[in-house]
Amino acid sequence: METPGTALLVEDDPEVAATLRRHLTRAGFVVYDAGDERAAVHRVEEIAPDVVVLDIALESGGANTCRRIRELASGGDVPLLVLSAAQDVTTKLAAFELGADDFVLNTCDPSELLARVRAILRRGSDRRTVRRIGPLRIALATGDAWLAEHQLELTNGERAVLVELARAYPGLTTRTALDRRPDSEHEVSSNVTEVLVARLRRKIAAAGGGVEINAVRRSGYVLRPMTTTADVPA
Repeated sequence: METPGTALLVEDDPEVAATLRRHLTRAGFVVYDAGDERAAVHRVEEIAPDVVVLDIALESGGANTCRRIRELASGGDVPLLVLSAAQDVTTKLAAFELGADDFVLNTCDPSELLARVRAILRRGSDRRTVRRIGPLRIALATGDAWLAEHQLELTNGERAVLVELARAYPGLTTRTALDRRPDSEHEVSSNVTEVLVARLRRKIAAAGGGVEINAVRRSGYVLRPMTTTADVPA
């Protein structure tokens, strides 16, 4: 079964978190946990999840968590599902005003929760024209790229290399693919590709880093976020 993607579960009740994690995992999601606002914001920046499931009362921290996620360059377009014990119209409207894509009671049937998650992922499929890799965002159609709030100044060749790396993420981009970039009418030498990769590394580092381009000997390159600790899905 193909993995639907990564889900960040923001839940401050350990028992509820365990239940939600179990259902999401059974549905094929790779699930990461955050128990409060600080951890949630850090996780969004670190792993750029495909969906965030937030189950913290809006009046006791959930509102600020929603707001801060939406303010992040790496989280501004992430699908966000708010779970709440409250079902009044005021609470629902507040959730949507804060940037929620959907709202559902936290007592709902697990099958409804999963259906809602899949629905907002389908609605947000057009967002995937922008690939998020840690703090880096790449517009796949144009090669425009932003590191946090800073737009990178790239040449056409650098844009094309970055797009190829982003399309292959989290996998390997072969040297052959990079040497046959769409910005060039003919295949270019690997030396040219190496120069472009070196320039990208310098520009990313100068803009604050957070992602790296790793060379795989005799194979190609891998673009990936830098992390201070290993990510181990819960």
